[in-house]
Amino acid sequence: MSDRRNPFVLGKPIKDPADFYGRHHELRELFESVRNMQPVALVGEHRCGNTSILYMMQHPELRARYLAPEDDAQLLFAFANAQLAADGPDAFYRRIARALKRADGDASVDFEGEIDQFWIEDYLEDLADRERRMVLLMDEFEVLSEFATSFWEWFRGLITEYDMSIVVATRVELGEFRDEWGTGSPFFNMFRTVYVSSFSTEEVDGFLSGTGQAAGVDFGPVRAAIDALAGGFPYYLQVAANLFFEIAQQEPLTGSPEQVARVGHDFRGRVEPHFEDIWLKLPRDERSALAWLAVGSRPDGAEATAMQQLLPRLTRRGYVKDGGIFSSAFAEYIRKQMQRVELVIETGEVRIEKRLIDLPPKEFALLRFFLEKTGEVVSKDEIAAAVWPEYGMDTMGVTDAMIQKTISRLRKEVDVPDSAYQHIESIRGQGYRFQNASVAEVYRHDASATPAPPAG
Repeated sequence: MSDRRNPFVLGKPIKDPADFYGRHHELRELFESVRNMQPVALVGEHRCGNTSILYMMQHPELRARYLAPEDDAQLLFAFANAQLAADGPDAFYRRIARALKRADGDASVDFEGEIDQFWIEDYLEDLADRERRMVLLMDEFEVLSEFATSFWEWFRGLITEYDMSIVVATRVELGEFRDEWGTGSPFFNMFRTVYVSSFSTEEVDGFLSGTGQAAGVDFGPVRAAIDALAGGFPYYLQVAANLFFEIAQQEPLTGSPEQVARVGHDFRGRVEPHFEDIWLKLPRDERSALAWLAVGSRPDGAEATAMQQLLPRLTRRGYVKDGGIFSSAFAEYIRKQMQRVELVIETGEVRIEKRLIDLPPKEFALLRFFLEKTGEVVSKDEIAAAVWPEYGMDTMGVTDAMIQKTISRLRKEVDVPDSAYQHIESIRGQGYRFQNASVAEVYRHDASATPAPPAG
């Protein structure tokens, strides 16, 4: 057990170098771009540590590792959050002025007067007179998407005229930023891209070793469990390790099934809102690719080609690791979002856990009717009218044996073998009820069923 400090930083950027781990490659590239006056975009998903990297670039201790003293002396680093400047260019100018006021105590310009684009230029003239250059660090850059092309043209000229350096953090590549939002200025072609993704194995080792030493906890017995939950994503790594740290305050950390299960439950409770945010923001094609991985399968044909093209991007962004979903908890979340049985009316496609199946016409009609009436009890007469419309109003010609045989054949297609869970439930004296559960619910319902596909 340990009585040392909790070294984990949850829900906010890291500002203390003592709590910052890894990212040496990214920082080296960023500082190299700053020295060369090359605008650079730090592209990574939320919770990958983009904001923390920008804060570290401001810190004298970190700058001393990557910049020669004479280079550092020429540079003035100013951090601004674009979320606070998204109302328009005027808000942008004011936010930059506030950042500069915090960073530069020697400026001779008036910070209390009118702040506009001419003020920004006057400030940069003042800075140049002191033989210094500004390095603007801007977080959440994508929120400025609606600014007019004229603003970006001015900004491009500003960077060129005053040898300004700019580092922006964004989850959207600037090429997409330009194309999707119609900001057609060449401004976005100026940027070098540095990708930030999940931690490497070596970075995870360094993180667990460093935090473990600070906390007085050996994470060795639970390393595999942490990897399975967090997959190297910095925020999720912090959450998982923190939960095991809390256990270590009460009992020895052994990695027992009980400890792992307890942490898994608490981990899912804490991160599910973040998973939901991720899932809603992902494009449909990326969600489809991740859903295939979550059920441990692969598509065929054109869909397989499309998925193969998406995998490198999903891997770079940290959602795919070693060919599977980065986190067992995220894979479980995805399976919760997936109805096990899908029917696309426009194409007539039926999929079970993403896998395309062929149904005879009557079974297809029955499934379509059941899906329209999901959760409702439907009578045999209603089934007969929906599946055998050729009988018109005279459904007496549709026998019980016909209905039962069609239902039996459909059950063989949609139900999990040897599972107590049934999509089609017989209600004595009333009819049938269809339940279209999620993939996760079906496999969780019966421990004797075929195990859920692995996360990767």
